[in-house]
Amino acid sequence: MRIKDLSERTGASPRMLRHYENAGVLTPRRDPNGYRQYGEADVKTVHDIRCLLACGLSLTEAAALIHIACTAPQSATDADRAEVLAQLDERARQLDAGIERLRTEKASLGKLRNEIATAS
Repeated sequence: MRIKDLSERTGASPRMLRHYENAGVLTPRRDPNGYRQYGEADVKTVHDIRCLLACGLSLTEAAALIHIACTAPQSATDADRAEVLAQLDERARQLDAGIERLRTEKASLGKLRNEIATAS
C-alpha cells in the first residue's frame, strides 16, 4: 500500500509517516519510481507508535521499544530490554502521579462547588 493508504488506515498524516521513517521506526520498500510501499505489519507498527506517543513516550523511546519488542527481539540484549522496561516503568509512575494529582484537583473543585452552592 502507498503512503496515502497507510495514512487513511492509521490516522497518521503522510508527513508523520515520513517522520517515523526518518526516525528509523518505519522502513518501507521502495518501488523503482521511488514510491514508498508499506505492508500490513506497518499498520500495526504505526498503531503501536501512536499508542506509545499518546502515553507520553518520545519517538526515540517508542522506536527503541518497538525495535526491541517487535522488529529485532532476537538481537536485543538483556541490558537493552532492561533499559526499555525501566523507561516504561518510569512513564507508568509519572502517569500514576498525574492521575493522583487530577483526582486531588477534582476533589478540591467539588469542595469549592459545595461551598459556593451552600453559601446562598
